[in-house]
Amino acid sequence: MNSNMLDLFMYYVNEREAVQRRREAGLVAPWTLDPILRNHHFCHNRREDDRGTKEIRAVVRDYLCEVSSLPWVYTMARLFNHHLTVRTWLSEGEEAVKLNRDVGCKIFNTAYLVSTAGEAIDKVDYVARVVHEVAKLEVPRTSCREAFETLRSVKGLGSFLAGQIVADLKNDRYLVGVPDWETFSVLGPGSKKGLDYIFGPGTTERTYEARIDLLDKITEGKIPKLHRQDLQNTMCEYQKYVKYKMGLGGRQRRYP
Repeated sequence: MNSNMLDLFMYYVNEREAVQRRREAGLVAPWTLDPILRNHHFCHNRREDDRGTKEIRAVVRDYLCEVSSLPWVYTMARLFNHHLTVRTWLSEGEEAVKLNRDVGCKIFNTAYLVSTAGEAIDKVDYVARVVHEVAKLEVPRTSCREAFETLRSVKGLGSFLAGQIVADLKNDRYLVGVPDWETFSVLGPGSKKGLDYIFGPGTTERTYEARIDLLDKITEGKIPKLHRQDLQNTMCEYQKYVKYKMGLGGRQRRYP
């Protein structure tokens, strides 16, 4: 284990938390002396605090979406990841989304890169096909893991996106109170890099659970309490922080 990288991770999480608290308290920017956190965008430690998630939650709430519809609604929401597109789909349908695109409106948020996997098909039609396939499913409500495995069975939903949808379902009625609510998470490309920084090369789907579990244990009481999916997300943001710190570049997005 690289103790310096572990210390840097804990510093990053605590300082990112402090930035959020200072901003929420109405203090005047800059909210940190850290030049990386001051000048670059990083997601909140808790996914539910992110603006994009809040915006999507508000749209779903406005349209009073039934619990049974939430798997396909959040599949659509995360494939576009843009609250205005979600609103258009729920109010006017998928063809209205195409019309908006054709007149130059932004319909996708580039936070998640969605492709058609090389298939020659309109991208909105591709999303619609995935959404309609999810709508046919009986997504279990007994555990996050079972919901995840069911969603991942749909062509076009990889492990990462299926995990993001589960994160929505666990925070909006569908998976409330399931036994693995706190402990469920899945490996993402960013969290793999972050875990490799701390534990060394070798983070895979096979080793992920042991590594994230160990990270959770050794950081307990040293960083804010996070459920396992949020811990995984912070690991993804941390690896971006390391890239900036080491001068390795990466996608530039200014903060706030």
